[in-house]
Amino acid sequence: MNNKNFIVSLAMGALMILSSILTVLMTPSVLNAGQREKFDLETIIPKEFNNWTVDLSVASLLVSPEVEGVIGKIYDQTLSRTYINKQGVRVMLSIAYGGDQSTDLHIHRPEVCYASGGFNISKKNKAYLETAIGQIPVMRMVAKLGIRNEPITYWVRVGDSLTRGWFEQKLASIRYGLSGQVPDGLLFRVSTISNDEEQSYFSQKEFLTDLLQAVQSKDRHWLVGQMNQ
Repeated sequence: MNNKNFIVSLAMGALMILSSILTVLMTPSVLNAGQREKFDLETIIPKEFNNWTVDLSVASLLVSPEVEGVIGKIYDQTLSRTYINKQGVRVMLSIAYGGDQSTDLHIHRPEVCYASGGFNISKKNKAYLETAIGQIPVMRMVAKLGIRNEPITYWVRVGDSLTRGWFEQKLASIRYGLSGQVPDGLLFRVSTISNDEEQSYFSQKEFLTDLLQAVQSKDRHWLVGQMNQ
């Protein structure tokens, strides 16, 4: 082997070794959830607060074994409830927590889940929700299937960051990945079935403000990350 070929081979070998080292260094290895205390969604989310109580007349939605299997892989805990206030307004609450937000286990955003269920997604936009504990970035959208019109408000917590949509969610995951951590994640979604979208978002804001105030301060970070409270 002449000197030129030897140098090329040496350089390629060095690059391969460097690439392997960088891959190891940049692959997240520390589960963020493992550094947190344990919690239970059923316990920290009150069934009754202010003007709201769980509507026991509404049956829980059943999912197929196939869907349940997928949910079991992505989420460690899920919570689904319907609340009703004294005026008869119903708000559906869905929370899903996953301790491992690696690439193949990302929280599924509502626009993806609803679309896969045959819903038409429209009027998707980012907004900020003013609450007593601070300003919360949220995504709003409308899911429609037949005569069912469902305005939705949601956010996804990735580690300590609140995100809206694929880009923000991915960016937060990358930031954790560069620090060698695998963040935990939580989807927080509320919705109502109504053709009056403006009134629906008003009711959802009222519900969320009341709920977040009712949750004990030591448990709020599970829902909203590190906010200035």
